Amino acid sequence: MDRQNQFSFQFIFVMLLYLIIVILSVMIITLGKNVYDNINEDRNTNYELQVSLSYIANKIRQSDKNEAVEIKELNGTNAVVINEVYDEEKYQTWIYFYDGAIYEMFTDADSAFELSDGMKVVEVNIFIIEKVNDELYKFTAVSNEESSELYISLYSKAVI
Repeated sequence: MDRQNQFSFQFIFVMLLYLIIVILSVMIITLGKNVYDNINEDRNTNYELQVSLSYIANKIRQSDKNEAVEIKELNGTNAVVINEVYDEEKYQTWIYFYDGAIYEMFTDADSAFELSDGMKVVEVNIFIIEKVNDELYKFTAVSNEESSELYISLYSKAVI
């Protein structure tokens, strides 16, 4: 075998090795990007769930006065109703699940409203409100197959 053929064979072999390294590098980068995207999506979903439940907990804690917080049925699903008085007028804040999101509606007491009239707080797949007993409520939010629960006790109804 002459020198020219040996040089061509070595050159082709080196180029094939280089091509294999480039292909493997691209595959590893793509795999890493997919892992990062999945982690980022899970983190965002968890953040949205925690924000939605923290929002509800803060709304309830701000209004935790005697008989101010209750659960009422609204179109077949439970809603948290926070009763408030401003300038001797009675108002209600409704927090409920509608159309794939948690909504909030602030209105005059006993006023009729459509579910779509409320303000969208955060999107979730499922939102469940349960009254465990007279002073304990359970909230469950599900988004992208991740679930988060919140138990909150009303201090105004606690017996001391």
